Amino acid sequence: MSNQQASSTQSNSKRATKARQLDPRLYCELKSLVALKPAAAKLSFLKGRFRTSNQAGRHNSKVRGRGLNFEELRHYQDGDDVKNMDWRTTLRTGKPHVRAYSEEKERQTLIVVDQRSSMFFGSQHALKSVVAAQLSALSIWNILQSGDRVGGMVFNDHDCQYIKPQRSAGNALVFCQTIVDANQKLSAATIATDSETTLNKTLLRLNKLAQRDSSIIIISDWQGFNAASLILLKQLQRANDVVLVYVHDKLERELHSIKHLVASDGQSQLAMDPQQINDRAPSFYHHYQNEFKQKLAELNQVSRSQILPVIDIDTNGDELSQFSVALSWGSSL
Repeated sequence: MSNQQASSTQSNSKRATKARQLDPRLYCELKSLVALKPAAAKLSFLKGRFRTSNQAGRHNSKVRGRGLNFEELRHYQDGDDVKNMDWRTTLRTGKPHVRAYSEEKERQTLIVVDQRSSMFFGSQHALKSVVAAQLSALSIWNILQSGDRVGGMVFNDHDCQYIKPQRSAGNALVFCQTIVDANQKLSAATIATDSETTLNKTLLRLNKLAQRDSSIIIISDWQGFNAASLILLKQLQRANDVVLVYVHDKLERELHSIKHLVASDGQSQLAMDPQQINDRAPSFYHHYQNEFKQKLAELNQVSRSQILPVIDIDTNGDELSQFSVALSWGSSL
């Protein structure tokens, strides 16, 4: 065996060893995202629950002519196809009536996946970044199985990758691999940038890329959400169906139940005693909890005022069922 072959074999062996060592609670792999295909078949994005735009509808566009689904009986108008005349109603009423149909149109869905450093956090079943990857994969496979085009964006603290929507299993695999690549780049040493800037840059680009009458699912922890984010979401919602998925962890909601805290900046660690925290900063826990409540209230306000659905996902190990219930009117995975 030549030195080059030996080097290649050693490199492949190292990659294989690394893959075996990945903790599924911390990182996702392509095979685990592909394994979600059967579960995706139980979801449904097409039952009308998340209509938010003026163009909403399962791809149903009213057309005056022969289509797939019967829409209505109406009076005959100039230009109507006589083949669609309803003679029974015409004879009964004495006025010409035609049957109008709706045809099913292909639609595109964009799935936006947050893989910023703030997502590399979790205290229960899995990190938020892993949960977001899994929910994204479920969405990708479900949309593809429905016969529509699927693509989207994967963004982190420094970059945003765009996958053009296609009705292709190969493209879906590329999308999943892009998510995996971004996910596996995360670490405790990842340097975060301005969350507001990163999030809003992604939403701005999404506004430019999204075709009219698209379905858009944004999966994030919404770090950096502000007034500018709201404006961008409003613009996006005017001509598209938009669903916001809010991934959060128990430790983000409350700290007082944790007996032993260790804080780290990725390099150093500091043990924190809850009693000492209460003694030195009595309002610390209150402010911490209020920060989470404020973000949740802001997102819920968006939901109420803009008819934008917000799906709460807790990283408690039941994330896929939570997602399934929210999207499928109560069915579970």
